[in-house]
Formats: sequence, structure tokens, C-alpha cells
Amino acid sequence: MFEPWRRLPALSLKQIQYFVTLAKLRHFTDTAHRLAISQPALSSALRQTESVLGGRLVNRTASAVTLTELGAAILPHAERLLNVAQATFDDMQKIMQDGGDGTLRIGLVPSVGSLLFPAAPQLLAQHFPRLQVEYHDQTNDALLMQLQNGQIDFGIGALDRSVPATLEVYPLREDPFVVVMRRDDPLAESHHLPWRQLIGRDIALFSKGNVSRLVTALAETQRLNVTARYQVDFLETLYGLVRSKLAIAILPQLYTTHLHDDELTVIHLQQPLLSRSVALMRAKQGIRSPLIEACFQLFLQNFQGQNRDG
Repeated sequence: MFEPWRRLPALSLKQIQYFVTLAKLRHFTDTAHRLAISQPALSSALRQTESVLGGRLVNRTASAVTLTELGAAILPHAERLLNVAQATFDDMQKIMQDGGDGTLRIGLVPSVGSLLFPAAPQLLAQHFPRLQVEYHDQTNDALLMQLQNGQIDFGIGALDRSVPATLEVYPLREDPFVVVMRRDDPLAESHHLPWRQLIGRDIALFSKGNVSRLVTALAETQRLNVTARYQVDFLETLYGLVRSKLAIAILPQLYTTHLHDDELTVIHLQQPLLSRSVALMRAKQGIRSPLIEACFQLFLQNFQGQNRDG
């Protein structure tokens, strides 16, 4: 916990920014140009940062800049510090200029939109009417990264082995996998389908996120010859392949919440059952205001309660 009377290290946010930018660009000239400073000033700032932290952060040669082991370990913490500082500064400016209580930044994977909307905005407006709320939708991998580096306050995504130990996770519900196919498909009359009945079929999956990883892992462990003929980025492309009789689609059920198409049907997959856990997540060591903490607890109580009731 931060103690206002505790003496802080003699480092500025600008010096941290210089290190992070150099770590990204891996070139002193490009970094100095991007930051609009001289190369000697950049080198001096880096030396001071290394002196305060007690170790070398980069290796510099005539052709390249690489991070030392210490530099690679420090980089995520430096990025988080900058993101939190920028968000905090933005909030202070908005409060000074427009009033209000600052900004809450919520991340989500697109499929959980049916869980959040319209309930979440109404819930927050009721309890925190002066709070500005931003919603950032992205893939699950990007969500995890933004949680770690402090770009968002908390998020709702899916759990798998890629979730780092640096995050707190609070499961909300299970989201079973289904297959979407045309109603005139020979298998469409079933209410549940064993995975083995999909062997030999052309299958469409999302190319990003953890859906493809979960399906691939299941196929390997069950020794199923189920492979993706098509890998796409967007939901409508997935459905378009199905409508065109080019493939059947495998995806978690939440994606199909708003699917209302007379040509398509949704069937649960079984033998074995496959589902993903949808969870509320945040960084374990986040710098949180009492207001952000209250918002998080409101989400946790409301959406975990809905899962128990449902």
C-alpha cells in the first residue's frame, strides 16, 4: 500500500517512459526521435534509471538494442506504471474540467456482451451516476494483456491455461460449446451431438482467442480427427460460411445468444462436454480507488448472483 510520507525512488515518469519506448523500438535513434529528445539525453536518462534500479536494463551494440534479463522482467511493471499514471492523470483532468467521479474502464470479450448489456450500464448509472464508463471489447488474449498492464480496471473473459497467476479470477458461469449448422443439414434434427459425428466435416472456428485452443486440445486428448477448414476473425463470417454450406461452426453458446436465423440452428455438443468458464478478472496488485473497488464488488455480486439464480 502506498504511504504518502514514504520516500520515493529518484525516478520520474518520463524516465520510465524513455525505457519503455526504447524497449519497444529497440533503437536509440528511433526512440530519441519518437520522444523528441536528443540521444545523449536518452542515454543519460537510461543510465540514471539503471543506477536507481541497481542493474543494467539493455545491451547496446552497433546494430541492435536488446533487453537484459532484468530489463525484460521490469518492462511489464514499467508499462503498468505508465498506463495507471496516464489513466489517473486523465481522470484528474476530467474531474477538474467537467466534474464527475472519473472513469471506469471495463474490458470484455465480445461474446459476453449479452451478459453485460443492457444490465451493466443501467446498474452503474443507478449506483454511480457521476461515473464515466468505457467498455473495451477485444480478444481474450488482448484482454488478459490489458489487465496486466493496467489499461483497464477489470474485465470479463474466459479462463484457460493462458490466464497468468498475476490476475484474480472470479468465475461467473460455464459457457458450453455448440455447433451451428443449417437446418437442412442431416444432423440438424438432433438436440445433442457427439463430437465424433463431426469427423470428416468442414469446420469453421475463430482464428484468435482461446476458442481454437480449447477445441484443438479436446481433439488431441480424445483422438478426434476434427480440424478447422476455415479460421476467421468475425462472427458474421463464421455464420456466412455455414449459410453457404461451406462449413459447420463450433463456438461457445454465448456467441449465439442473438442468433435469429431461420436457416441456422444451434445444437449442443457432448461426449465429451466442452465448456469454457467465463470470469470477472482483475490484476492482483492493482492500484484501485475506493470507487473502482465498489464498482467491482457491485459487478461481482450482481453477475455471480445471476449465475446462481439461472
